[in-house]
Amino acid sequence: MSGPHLTYGTLVKDEGDMVGHVAYALYKRDKLSFIQAVRAEKRREPTEEEVWAFIVSSNLGLRIDAYRSEAEQALQVLSGELLQGAAEDLGRQYQQELTQQLQKAKPLFRAVGESLLANLLAVAVIALVAVVLYGTRIGFVGLAADVFGYEVKARVD
Repeated sequence: MSGPHLTYGTLVKDEGDMVGHVAYALYKRDKLSFIQAVRAEKRREPTEEEVWAFIVSSNLGLRIDAYRSEAEQALQVLSGELLQGAAEDLGRQYQQELTQQLQKAKPLFRAVGESLLANLLAVAVIALVAVVLYGTRIGFVGLAADVFGYEVKARVD
């Protein structure tokens, strides 16, 4: 009798077959449950024939399909839980990062005030440049007269 090897080879297609590995674990679970049931009901160890009958019935096509189907469902549930956990972790990390960035950000009134001050300085520099250029063109005395509304008269000596 080569029961375990027969079942392993039937359920597991290759080393990378995760569904097959889980299906084999489910088969082993059922085999242990069968042995415990015989012990409880008959108060003895199962005979080799009883164990072999269990193995043969477990290797029937419908039973193999059932083990693989149950394994696929278990892996889907597991992967769904893992993905949900990963998504929740990413969400928490995003929220933490956003909170940190918002805490580092300037308050609205301070940002508006700094922007206003920068704009006023830019206007002042442009006005100064315009005054200097205009003053060099017409002279600073003429500029003062234009700005303050005076009329400049020639001096008589």
